Amino acid sequence: MKVLITGISKGIGYGLVKYFLEEGAEVYGLGRSNPFEEAIKFSKVDFRAFEKISRAIDALEIEDKLDLAILNAGILGEIKFMKEWSVKELETIFDVNVWANKVLIDELVPFTKKIVVMSSGAAVNGNSGWGGYALSKCAVNMMVSIYAKEVVDTKFYALAPGVIDTDMVAKVISANHSLFPSLDRVEASRVSLEEGVKRIVEVLKRLDEFENGSFIDVRLV
Repeated sequence: MKVLITGISKGIGYGLVKYFLEEGAEVYGLGRSNPFEEAIKFSKVDFRAFEKISRAIDALEIEDKLDLAILNAGILGEIKFMKEWSVKELETIFDVNVWANKVLIDELVPFTKKIVVMSSGAAVNGNSGWGGYALSKCAVNMMVSIYAKEVVDTKFYALAPGVIDTDMVAKVISANHSLFPSLDRVEASRVSLEEGVKRIVEVLKRLDEFENGSFIDVRLV
């Protein structure tokens, strides 16, 4: 099996690379750093530099088709009221969480069977405080749905991984719980990285059961 994963230095991306290596897969990685050294084929890239993404993929020298690409890299931004978000901050979130993934998809489609873009329950919950992150993940869901209708030979999915004990979640729950009550539920429902990756992998194995272009929340299937 050939798998490409973005954002592999820590958190979910790291956990997924570790899993696929243990399963004997051929793993390709894109991101800012590579903790796996020679165990994977890696190309360094800053996803905000859209013009460099194509060259980074070419540098991986991928032969034949990828079975799966998991577009995991993303940023959270702050937990704060919508009125406090500047347009510039929103643009930064969208650059990484949406537009970089659009560029990646366009580059990967010719040789990738299935593309999974990491989304979030925040895309549909509309909870106070999630601002730019929620908006960006909502856009991800729609982007995936549109690509599924327009591209014939690749299947697309937006996947919400649940609340996993990562640096991003630690940042979330460090915000003001009295102002943003949803953070209590986030803190109470988080699972370990190992358990979170296990849940994700179980859904990845079942992708063919889901409609092309669908949004899948691992906690609901």
